[in-house]
Amino acid sequence: MNALLAKGACAIVLCGAAALLPSSAAAAPGKVTEVHLRGPLVNASFSTTDATGCVTTDVFVSANSGTEQDQPGSTHYAVASVQIYQYDACTDTTLRDATGLTDTLPAGAFQVSQQVDLASLHTAIVVSDLVSGASSTVTVDVGWVGVGDVVRNHSNTNDIYPGCHIINRWKGTGRDATATGTVSDGATNLIPASSDFAEIGFVHDGFEIMGCS
Repeated sequence: MNALLAKGACAIVLCGAAALLPSSAAAAPGKVTEVHLRGPLVNASFSTTDATGCVTTDVFVSANSGTEQDQPGSTHYAVASVQIYQYDACTDTTLRDATGLTDTLPAGAFQVSQQVDLASLHTAIVVSDLVSGASSTVTVDVGWVGVGDVVRNHSNTNDIYPGCHIINRWKGTGRDATATGTVSDGATNLIPASSDFAEIGFVHDGFEIMGCS
């Protein structure tokens, strides 16, 4: 499984879930905090060029959900995001550069099979466009089908900073996939073709945070 470099993302089974570490996990000086994140993830990137050969549309869709166990309690999280970038190479013009995220996915909006071979995401996300300055709602209706072998990986890191010590134990299971569906701005399906890259996975990430402010 190759690392997904676009938009700063990476393959599920090749990198930990450090980006999921909540702000509440920051410990007061001298305090030891333990956080465990466990749940499924999906990523998909799409790229299409219009009939003129000028306008390219790149779309990245991501979602993850699961349980955050922050001793002594635990909470459930479900997050989805979309990024849309449109560029006209004939006029050297960025037409759209929009991003959006929702952390209030309703039950059933994001589903992943136990075998990490099927997944789906159905939700609406408000995106903000850096080009126009406007906000709008896009509808995401995407399905993933696993096409590769299941890959398992793990890593342990021990990071020491001034006044801060973080131990991370991570393991993941995932596979390459093909994603298809719609990401619609109300007028156009921005992903008319299947994904250039997609993956389905499941991660278990444990942090022990000591003395961080």
